[in-house]
Amino acid sequence: MNQHFPPLSVVPSELAPGAGEEDEAFTLIFNNSPYGKIIIGEDGIISAVNDLAVKLFGYEKAELIGTSIDQLLPERYRHDHASKRAQYGEDRSARVMGQGRDLTGLRKDGVEFPLEIGLTPFTTSEGPMTCAAIVDITERQRTERRLREVNAQLEEFTYVASHDLRSPIRGISNLIEFIREDFEDGQLDGVLKNIDRMEARVHSVEKLIDDLLTYARAGNRAVQLEPTSLSEILSDIIAIEDIPDGFAVKVEASDEPFDAARTPLTTVLRNLISNAIKHHDRDEGTVTVTARLQDNQALIDIADDGPGIPENARERVFRLFQTLKASERGSSGLGLAVAQRLATGHGGQLDLVPSITERGTTFRLTWPRFTRTDLNA
Repeated sequence: MNQHFPPLSVVPSELAPGAGEEDEAFTLIFNNSPYGKIIIGEDGIISAVNDLAVKLFGYEKAELIGTSIDQLLPERYRHDHASKRAQYGEDRSARVMGQGRDLTGLRKDGVEFPLEIGLTPFTTSEGPMTCAAIVDITERQRTERRLREVNAQLEEFTYVASHDLRSPIRGISNLIEFIREDFEDGQLDGVLKNIDRMEARVHSVEKLIDDLLTYARAGNRAVQLEPTSLSEILSDIIAIEDIPDGFAVKVEASDEPFDAARTPLTTVLRNLISNAIKHHDRDEGTVTVTARLQDNQALIDIADDGPGIPENARERVFRLFQTLKASERGSSGLGLAVAQRLATGHGGQLDLVPSITERGTTFRLTWPRFTRTDLNA
């Protein structure tokens, strides 16, 4: 059973043994400490260890007592440790080692592990001694790493939600302006038509919010597979995306049903289509989406007739906060990075297809096609 203890603190000097005698209270605390404890002389020789230290390093007590503390360090650190031990002998004070930098221990079986050490100097009749309190911080580092991952996922989700909601909201705003103009011109048919379009956009936004919330709540659980089709997904994207006048999105997609993690797949495709329009260098353009099922995966190509990507910039397109031109308005450089991470995280792959012409860019997305077994149970 894993035990969790408070952050390592330096052992109070009053708990150190008295000169020339074994203090019963110290022995009790030393042997039952939640930290591994090792007592070392000025020469670095171990004179006492508690049971937890033995367990941490995988030795028997008899194997450690009378040997150098250096054997508990990886070979690459031993030379420097000897000089640091000498420096500590000149400035003997209680301190915590390892905070703000990495310390590494070496087990008997050769396995290295991260640790934190608290040093408490004291003096006995045999001379200056040091009590080292040792904590294996493997679990702490794993937790901190997981926290960083969760924070990164939260930042990514925040971007995805903001990006995916902004386009339909902008479209609703445009429709409101159209309604105002039609109303002023007395064109009631146009007003009613745009109200219907706006209502459809509102329903699409509601569904998008529900999908994003479901996706966010899923956490590390298996992503819910849904029956869908490539043509259905792309039709929904086109209906909600605010496509500028002068641009066309042509779709040739399979309507064969299959099971997939629909929400992340939709998010990736929406990012790719939006990216193709956003980075176009002309007022008119075409984005062509070709989507088909092949064996156990969906293959989707998103091609545009924009300026293309220079050869020397192709390796940067999937990096966070990377944009190819300073003039790219409204671009955070996140879209392609998020799309690639989502694709990879769900068993897919996003690649930039080599270009054979000066203009145009094609991205190829592969996405796993699952077979649901729960329906046949």
